Amino acid sequence: MSTDTLALARIPGFENTHYAMLAGRIVWAGDTPNSDHPRCLANPWQALPTHYQAAALRKGAALAWQGLQTKARPGLLAWLGGEALPFPLNLAAQRLHDLAQALHHQDLAAFEAACLRLLGLGVGLTPSGDDLVGALFFTLRYAPVAQWQAAMPALRTRIQLAAQSASNPISAALLDDLLQGSSYRALHELFDAMHKGNASAIDQAMHALLQIGASSGGDMLAGVLMTLLNPELPAQRL
Repeated sequence: MSTDTLALARIPGFENTHYAMLAGRIVWAGDTPNSDHPRCLANPWQALPTHYQAAALRKGAALAWQGLQTKARPGLLAWLGGEALPFPLNLAAQRLHDLAQALHHQDLAAFEAACLRLLGLGVGLTPSGDDLVGALFFTLRYAPVAQWQAAMPALRTRIQLAAQSASNPISAALLDDLLQGSSYRALHELFDAMHKGNASAIDQAMHALLQIGASSGGDMLAGVLMTLLNPELPAQRL
């Protein structure tokens, strides 16, 4: 047994998950597919530093949304398509609307308030609200709103601190990764494919992303598309 394995400690309340503590950091100690992520203990994956053109990402996001029209849209992707959400996510319709409005009007104060109201919302190890908010900030790392840039470091800190009490420690840790622009390989590969405008690669990356969790991949994809396609999408919500 390796030293790293001996050093692993269970997370109180989450002993039956594949997450554990190692040297004060939450890590993934499982071996399920789609676990290429910086926190994966066996094979930590880290994206190379990348620069994207926001306009190219938006064009790629339009291709992604077009490709989703004939596919099932799990989690909060359903809301983007005008579908009814299941309980308890159906109770968040106004919060999602407020978030879309804040993005549409580039209202940073309203954006922060809407994000805070979504933290911890949903079921599962990583609630849908956390995955959505994290993906919003992930996307804004690579396609920033110019007038928000100076305020973003402090805003990310406030969101990260709020998540520590609004959500569980595992979800808060994965959210913090997204806030810093780091996440699953599938999400980074989606951005690569969108930037290139390669419809086939976009479809493959979305398929891989949608395999993550019960709805985590769909919730993250919803955050990406909401950010890049606003105000064009979701038109019926604005």
